[in-house]
Amino acid sequence: LGNDCTIEAGLYITAGSKISMFNEKKELTHKTTARDLSGQPNLLFRRHSQTGQIECLPNTQPIQLNDELHHNE
Repeated sequence: LGNDCTIEAGLYITAGSKISMFNEKKELTHKTTARDLSGQPNLLFRRHSQTGQIECLPNTQPIQLNDELHHNE
């Protein structure tokens, strides 16, 4: 996966995982495999709580590390 992708805790993604792709309006656009998303940045991966299907949405709020907590001298 590319930079600034977020994966839900406990979600396991392999190259052959089937993924439902959604746009910013949370509308299903198409289905693909994780292999086809290789290198693409700013994606959010989560599992649908009722169907178990892996969903992918644009990651509009990437996680930022706390500089004070992650400062190395």
